Amino acid sequence: MTRFKSLWWPWGYFVVYICVILPTHAQPNLSLHDSLQAAIEKQSNLLIKPNIEQVKESGLSTWLDGSPSVSFMHLESRDELGTNESEITFSFDIKSPFLRDIEKKLDSKVDKLQSTAKQQFALILSGRLRSILWELSIQKASLEALNRKQTLLSSLTTQFEEMAAAQAIPQYLALIVQAEMNQLSISFMEYQRNISSLQEQYFALTGLRVLPNQISESLEGEEIAEIANHPDVRALDAEFENAYEMLLGSSKRTTPWSIQLTGKHVSTPGFSENQLGVGVEVPIGIGETLSSLQKSEYAKLTIDHEIARKKLYLQLTENKASRVREYTFLQEKQRLLDKGLSTLHALNKVMDELREANAPNQEFFIRTLLNNIDAQSNVELNRLYTQRQVALIKQAAGITL
Repeated sequence: MTRFKSLWWPWGYFVVYICVILPTHAQPNLSLHDSLQAAIEKQSNLLIKPNIEQVKESGLSTWLDGSPSVSFMHLESRDELGTNESEITFSFDIKSPFLRDIEKKLDSKVDKLQSTAKQQFALILSGRLRSILWELSIQKASLEALNRKQTLLSSLTTQFEEMAAAQAIPQYLALIVQAEMNQLSISFMEYQRNISSLQEQYFALTGLRVLPNQISESLEGEEIAEIANHPDVRALDAEFENAYEMLLGSSKRTTPWSIQLTGKHVSTPGFSENQLGVGVEVPIGIGETLSSLQKSEYAKLTIDHEIARKKLYLQLTENKASRVREYTFLQEKQRLLDKGLSTLHALNKVMDELREANAPNQEFFIRTLLNNIDAQSNVELNRLYTQRQVALIKQAAGITL
């Protein structure tokens, strides 16, 4: 498939466009979510993966509390007509119904912990992608401003050199243009390095050479209203719930039921007997489920969780509010910048006319035109900053791509 596509780096002083052959697996309509999924897949080795085969319980282990035991006893009488006894006992500790219920809850808590960990990981990768893609967009926009400056200065270089040689203008004007061209060369190299670095970061993160075709995000008020849905808050709550269930798992109500299977052989001269027996020991719960020590531990666990949750909540809320305030400021700034665009265009036209008429103080005209290019670039850059701020607000609210 053949497409015309902009190179990711400037060549010389120009951004050139060449005809490239996209591979069959290229995705020109790549979305932000696609980039995130690619990043998750490529970076999935960074997630802790439990060995399911090692922790998976067998059918018996879901009922047994510990390993079964066996005991053997033999009593030999020293009297001629005495009784000899042999006894073997198998003991099984069976998990109480309360403990089995706790273990089922803990299994679901483990799943919840893994789910929140994945959400946190996706949010981290979303933040990296947002940062890389928006910085890349800003660097490219800045490069476009350099291209406009280069176009202006290129049109002046030969003209000023010829006019200076004919002593029609002072020599320093040609030198000023040349100095500006040299500075542009350095700036092009810096932007080329920055863009190349960002592209390599994107590739290292996602494994993709194709950028999303749209990186702007919409800002929905209901999406960012509730900080409680933030993955970090949900992970903290899941850790507390898991710790509480583990505390209950050590309470008195988890004492196992004990079952004994006994075989006994009794023999005397002229007589022998085999006996089989079953014994069951069931604990009787009296009083509270948790001991005084466990209650103290639970109280500390609850207080620590509340403090950590409030601290995290405050941090996330302040961070989001700061991002929203900056967004409001950028919107107001953009309104003023857009309002001044017509003035910049009119000033450009006047400066061009004066420069072409070889009016006195050509240096002032050149400086003004270059400054106007920067001013027009600032209008576009602030628009990008405003759009990026939307992404930063959603990141602060815990919303993934």
